[in-house]
Amino acid sequence: MGTVFSLKIADPLSHNDFIRITDSIFNEIVRLEQLLSEYIPESPISRVAALAGKESVSVPDDVIAILDCAIAVSEATGGAFDITFKPLGKLWDVTKRVSPPTDNAVRRTQSYVDYHRVRIDHTRRSLFLDKPGMAIGLGGIAKGFAAHRAATMLRSAGIEHFIINAGGDLYFSGRKGAEPWTCGIRNPVDPARLIRRFSIRNDCAVATSGDYEKYFTYEGIRYHHIIDPRTGFPARGMKSVTVFADDPAIADAYATAFFILGLEKASAIVSIQPDLAFVMIDDTNGIHASKNIGIFAEEIPLISAMTR
Repeated sequence: MGTVFSLKIADPLSHNDFIRITDSIFNEIVRLEQLLSEYIPESPISRVAALAGKESVSVPDDVIAILDCAIAVSEATGGAFDITFKPLGKLWDVTKRVSPPTDNAVRRTQSYVDYHRVRIDHTRRSLFLDKPGMAIGLGGIAKGFAAHRAATMLRSAGIEHFIINAGGDLYFSGRKGAEPWTCGIRNPVDPARLIRRFSIRNDCAVATSGDYEKYFTYEGIRYHHIIDPRTGFPARGMKSVTVFADDPAIADAYATAFFILGLEKASAIVSIQPDLAFVMIDDTNGIHASKNIGIFAEEIPLISAMTR
């Protein structure tokens, strides 16, 4: 999935059991990648794009499940999260660009972006995209989906105390011995340093979207990789958004959506979905935490955190 997955297990295990369990989990992550990656030509996601506007494609249950989850987030966020953003993501490839695309190019490409045009047939287990040129990109949710699967497999093996790290998106379960797990939020101005640190109170996922890792600068303006599908341009107003949730896939998707939506709209969603919480850093370096953050974690003063 273009990143590194790691597992840390705090339960007592024999070496052989540890290898057996972790190997099975990493094998499952590889299997999911073969299904969900738009960069693998034979994947169902790639085949659906190749046949967009022409014919439907039979897809496995895991593909149906992740698409159902993604579209539910799209509905809840008014399209701020949209898995059909892929053509815009390709247009704005910030790893290669030195200047932004033209407004006309953005408008043309936006015509391929609309999650309402993803047709899922749950009876036939098939997928169809309405318009030739449409494509799906699951980079904003696939890591979380795989982390959820890994957590399920660990618990099925009787393991309760662990961390799953999916390219920086985390899932915490149990404790590390007598102590709780801890996590930090990077300072987007200086990513080598932390700006907040938390002690995990209840099992949860923690996912971050930020503008400080993938971007290019043109005429003094930073253009990052988090594209607002409603405008076709990089989202403005935030530098970093961290979301706490029960489900890693949900945390992954809402981190992107809240980065795009901003503080006011994200707060409105959290007010009716208390199983989500956030810490936002805006473009003036203001830090905003949702009132329900204490459900998931307790802030640790950075000085005392450094001694731990």
